[in-house]
Amino acid sequence: MTRAAIRALLDEGKLYAAHMAGLDNTTGNTLVATHAAPTEAAPGTGQWIELSVDSADIAPNAVALGDPAKTVGDALRDVSWNRIGGFQTDYDVWRALFTVSNKVGIMELNRPEDIEWNPRDPSGTPRLYVAFTNHTGQTALDQGGAVFDPATHATQSPKRTDAVGSIFALEESDPANPGASTEFLYFEVWHGSKGQGDFDASCPDNLLLDRDGGVWFGTDGNFGVASHADAFYYLDLDPAHRAGQPGVTQPSFGKAFRVVGLPSDAEATGPSFTPDMGTIFMSVQHPGENAYSTWPKGDASLSSVIAVTFLPE
Repeated sequence: MTRAAIRALLDEGKLYAAHMAGLDNTTGNTLVATHAAPTEAAPGTGQWIELSVDSADIAPNAVALGDPAKTVGDALRDVSWNRIGGFQTDYDVWRALFTVSNKVGIMELNRPEDIEWNPRDPSGTPRLYVAFTNHTGQTALDQGGAVFDPATHATQSPKRTDAVGSIFALEESDPANPGASTEFLYFEVWHGSKGQGDFDASCPDNLLLDRDGGVWFGTDGNFGVASHADAFYYLDLDPAHRAGQPGVTQPSFGKAFRVVGLPSDAEATGPSFTPDMGTIFMSVQHPGENAYSTWPKGDASLSSVIAVTFLPE
């Protein structure tokens, strides 16, 4: 694409929010029906909800608020729907998307930090990956998508306890024509952990997809959660590496491999490959934020950009 074409991507079109129906509002990462994380074998089903004052989609909280036929457009223009004021134009909508999502009952997620479309996914089906860093605060909505009464929010709203984060995958109902899909399946492909073992990591942040469809991620929170450095990881999602596959004696499917460890209390952000995949550039952000660091020159800590080059075998 040309620079002009890239800049024009958002000049026209429609804006949608991913509503992960069936997700447990008290956890943000398990299903109400199973009390467990959604898996590839037992996924959740979500919908793309058009956010527009002309949207004919049914508001996710329409049933809970007593008007099953209430459209998103009608709900957004309604000056009292779900205890939130009205939005008269799409320009008003675009300026307050989190509030708009709350108004129509979109399921609150566990702080999505990055999202990447993977047309060459190793599963064989294109997927959309989302990194959920963590969520340890109270929610604005109840399970039905209704805003808690401000007078009782502090005592009634659930406080989520996800300190380690996760990575989810979304598969469109029409993978060959994803822009036309109105529904998707969603499931967890990796869950953070607090340990200090070889495959422990927490708080995924930036995602990176390589030219072969491989999934990589940086973290922002390892240091505070598990007292070891944040890092950059490769997530093995190759189905050939599952237990029971030919030649597999030590299954690595679903495990995160640490590739680059960062200085004290720094975040790995903005990763990018060179075209030949021989070098990864990434930023070392806020080293020494809450713990002493002398990165990178041995004196005061400074953010920086590094390049990691893989040597040929």
